[in-house]
Amino acid sequence: MYKNKLYKELSRIGKGISNDKRLEILDLLSQSAKTVESISKETGLSFANTSRHLQVLKDSHLVKAEKNGNYVVYSVISPQIVELMHLLTSVGENELSEMKYIQDEADNQDGIKTLSLEEVVDRTADTTNNFILDVRPEDEFLAGHIDTAINIPLDHLTDNFAKLPKNKVIIVYCRGRLCQNSNLATQLLNENGFNAFSLNSSYYDWKRISSTIS
Repeated sequence: MYKNKLYKELSRIGKGISNDKRLEILDLLSQSAKTVESISKETGLSFANTSRHLQVLKDSHLVKAEKNGNYVVYSVISPQIVELMHLLTSVGENELSEMKYIQDEADNQDGIKTLSLEEVVDRTADTTNNFILDVRPEDEFLAGHIDTAINIPLDHLTDNFAKLPKNKVIIVYCRGRLCQNSNLATQLLNENGFNAFSLNSSYYDWKRISSTIS
């Protein structure tokens, strides 16, 4: 009975992550706390469907909810959930060949150049020749970002070309390998005369590798 009870409890986490949209929501909440409205907008789900997925995640003890005025704000229940998402993504990339194929195909589109995480760590201090661009929404940027990064969300990028240097390498990052926005931003910049490279890693990835190097 002891063993059965423990496995039954553990399976609640499995139920929470057994849906692609709930995984997307968890990845979003790994970036920053968000309202139901903003999650609905980011995922393209209806408000009702978003609320249902959030309730499952809450029942699985993966997220928590707090009232903030007229809004309910959701966040991951602990930093371990961010680590869980990172580990799950890593296992998928290593074990699911289709996942790697999808990523490689996205990186090989016209106008997209990439840099590895290790290369970017070496470049972050050199602001004379490099410009770090964070294209996540402002709330995610404020929750944590690469020290020298400037935030221009992807949907505002075209209107802010004048703020970007054409005499520097622009290194673009977003939410990591599960997000295509860094590639989209890089392609858009290169099509408009900039020298941009996509960093398909997250701020979480950057923190992990920079701490081991330092």
